[in-house]
Amino acid sequence: MTQAHPLQWPKGRARTKNRTSSSFKVSPSKAYEEMMDELRRFGVRDVVVSSNIPLRLDGTPYRDGLTDKLPDPGIAIYFTRKKRVVSICCDQYLRPWENVRALGLAVSAFRSMDRHGATQVLDQAFEGFSALPSPDMATDSGQAAWWIILGVDFAATREDINAAYKIRAREAGGASVELNAAKEAGLRARGA
Repeated sequence: MTQAHPLQWPKGRARTKNRTSSSFKVSPSKAYEEMMDELRRFGVRDVVVSSNIPLRLDGTPYRDGLTDKLPDPGIAIYFTRKKRVVSICCDQYLRPWENVRALGLAVSAFRSMDRHGATQVLDQAFEGFSALPSPDMATDSGQAAWWIILGVDFAATREDINAAYKIRAREAGGASVELNAAKEAGLRARGA
């Protein structure tokens, strides 16, 4: 299950080594409010904003925590869009509010693409943002382990894994990120 605190950075996403200051001209509170407003307008569900900022009783981050210079100021947003769990994240900047602002502007750009008829491009982009579970094991969120995704026994051989992958890909009309990840995890488990 994705938590708002502490930060849960999406698996497989690179981290920024040399962070910088931004030139954003909004207050930290305004940056957070606008990001949440953009997400609401985008029509996504099940939003979780994950960070290292302590949370208030209502589950939102303390506003003064947005300005703190934390060792890890990254922000990750998880949400459901068109039945797909998606994650977007940013740790480019020194303070959490700056990363919040960057993500708010990104969501605004996604909305613009959607409004101007580039929905297919947007859907393709979101395929890469899918929040995949670790395919090595079942997760708390109920998402399936690699052997369940492929429809094989945990003790399946390399040949069984490859054969099941081909069958599932054919049934799905092509390979998907989830199928590829499941195949790779299964082959890794078999020493490949």
